[in-house]
Amino acid sequence: MPSDATAFGAVLRSLRRAARLTLEELSHASGVSVRALGDMERGRSRGPQRRTVDALAAALELDIEQRQRLQRLADAGRERGGSAAPPYLLRTVADFTGREGELADLAALARGGRTRAVVLFGPGGQGKTTLAAQAARELAAEHFPDGCVSVQLHGMSDTPLPAAEALVLLLTALGLPPDRIPVDPTAREAVYRATLSTRRVLVVLDDAADEAQARPLLPDAEGGFVLVTSRRPLTGLEGVRRIRLGALSGRESATLLERILGTPRTDGQSAAIDRLAQLCGHLPLALRIVGNRLSSRPAWTPARLADQLADEERRLGTLVAGDLAVRGALALSYRQLTAPRRLLLRRLALLPGHDTGPHLAAVLTGADDQFAVQDALDLLVERGLLEETTPGRYALHDLVRLFAREQLRAEEEPSAVEATALRMADWLLRSASAAGRWFEAPGAPEPWPGDAPAFAPASAEEAEDWLGTERAHWTGVLPLMSEARRYAEILHTARTLYWFSDRWDAWPEWRTLFSYGLRSATALGDPAAEAHQLNCLAWTYAVRGAYEQAEEHARRALEPATQAGDTGQQAWAWAYIAGACLNLDRPAAEAVRAAEDAVRLFEATGDRAGLAVSRRLLGSALREAGRAEEALAVHRGLLGRDAGNVPGFQEYAQAILRYQVALDLLALRRWSDAVEAFRAVVAPVTHGGTVRFKARALTHFATALEHCDDLAGARARLAEAHLLFSAAGDTAAAERTAAELERLAAAQAG
Repeated sequence: MPSDATAFGAVLRSLRRAARLTLEELSHASGVSVRALGDMERGRSRGPQRRTVDALAAALELDIEQRQRLQRLADAGRERGGSAAPPYLLRTVADFTGREGELADLAALARGGRTRAVVLFGPGGQGKTTLAAQAARELAAEHFPDGCVSVQLHGMSDTPLPAAEALVLLLTALGLPPDRIPVDPTAREAVYRATLSTRRVLVVLDDAADEAQARPLLPDAEGGFVLVTSRRPLTGLEGVRRIRLGALSGRESATLLERILGTPRTDGQSAAIDRLAQLCGHLPLALRIVGNRLSSRPAWTPARLADQLADEERRLGTLVAGDLAVRGALALSYRQLTAPRRLLLRRLALLPGHDTGPHLAAVLTGADDQFAVQDALDLLVERGLLEETTPGRYALHDLVRLFAREQLRAEEEPSAVEATALRMADWLLRSASAAGRWFEAPGAPEPWPGDAPAFAPASAEEAEDWLGTERAHWTGVLPLMSEARRYAEILHTARTLYWFSDRWDAWPEWRTLFSYGLRSATALGDPAAEAHQLNCLAWTYAVRGAYEQAEEHARRALEPATQAGDTGQQAWAWAYIAGACLNLDRPAAEAVRAAEDAVRLFEATGDRAGLAVSRRLLGSALREAGRAEEALAVHRGLLGRDAGNVPGFQEYAQAILRYQVALDLLALRRWSDAVEAFRAVVAPVTHGGTVRFKARALTHFATALEHCDDLAGARARLAEAHLLFSAAGDTAAAERTAAELERLAAAQAG
């Protein structure tokens, strides 16, 4: 391997010959003696002084980039001396952690012999260079007997190393005498490939800027093996394999911190270590910085630093240790973007949710060309500033989001940021309203007009998919719309998503939506809307099993509904009160009276959907009052009846009625009839909102099977119910079901 001075000399000789100067001519132009020049080119000089390099650069008429590279080699030679190791040997670290999968892939490719080049790519700070160094250390002895050479390409700097100069460094490192390195870049490339073809050598090209820089440094089909690191996948390169480097796992992150800090500093600190790893986004650079900061401050605990990092406004400023800085690593990539792409990255920080698609990204930038936005998002993925979580969905890493937010504040006027955020919020609620109309009765009001056309789903399936995918966004902008006093728009959204909410009743976002709906109705002084939103909130509490809160909100709804003369909302309030009474072990007569009031009021309004719900509740109340035969008659009488023209409600209402009929048969101890009734109930699950409904039905189904002496069938139904309750996050129900499973297992064993 050559010394720094030899590398300087080889580059100097290449530049002199490219300028078509003899040693004597360069000596005359620069004032440096012929003998000194000869010593430099032959590698005998330790590295010339800066004034000498300046004189040579002027004589050779070098541009700024060439001058800086020559000076960098001279500086390295002076610092280390002629006998030092070459500047482009990669340094391994003793606490290297994780990346077992990537190392195994690299070893397999090195053994296979068919792949001659691998691009190891990923965002800044992921440890690509460190992994390349570790791979070189592990692979060189076994697979590359002719050694390992590497070169730093400075791809992320303002002056990337030209491929022609990188070839000089590599050929020198491979042992080629300086006088045999061709001046012509094409000839130099041919010599490089010919040299690699006869050797089993590993070449590491660290920090490649682009394909044009890396392509001339790749091998032919035989001989050497090249490992390229880059923030980009270099998709234009032919015949290479690509390995994307992502964040470490939670366990790997904690292990890295433990290895940096040592056992005495981490014993009993697992919770704080895990928290630090999470705040670092499992980014190796951030973890290294955190570990180094703690190592240099023996009195600090991991918990203390975690508390500092918890402040998002200070986090990037805290993630600095000496010359290591997360902000600096991100800034390198950011500066290389065009202005429109920097704008897109900055404004993605305004998103309230985790990931987005091109539609919403276009709203943030005000772009009309969706294809251009898609291309920009894909390029940000290539540059390691975005992650494509699923096809067509893009997310910022937590630390990139903080960086983008900093740039947004630094580069844009507050008024422009506020206007952009409000445009996004307006578009999201208009789009949510447009999607919700697919599940409302015909004639539901159109969304209000806006600057950017709202998302317009072409089908109910597309509308449902959009509402689910974007729900963190359209819910997340409600505070912004409320602060802007866009109360009418919030209420419009809440009303048009009213019936859709039944399809996914487990979503926690409904409580947020209807809470803001209630605030908006109160701010507008609209008692009818206030009653409606209170009833919606009563429903959200009821589906979560919080029946006391459900009853409280329903009773609160009675006053504004009566004040507004809104018979329909009075009816819904009594229906929710009846449902709460049924589940709060109140005297059954209370539930019967409330349900009867709801039926009477719905009959007066002609609301067929409400009438179907209240009559079903009346039947359930009758069953709880010990009048199961009457309940069965009521529920069977409702089967097949028209429950209104709300899309999808008829099917859902009929499923619940069949469930109530099965419960009536269970109450009448008609076990075999109940088994058949439950079998029909649990067969279909049409959408997410019915998962817990099916789970509850399965538990009762198991009861009927047990009374029919089918213990195996009962256990199977309970096991299925346990899985559904667990998936829905209903831990209390899951625990009760598990206890029942144990009881049945014991009974079957006995």
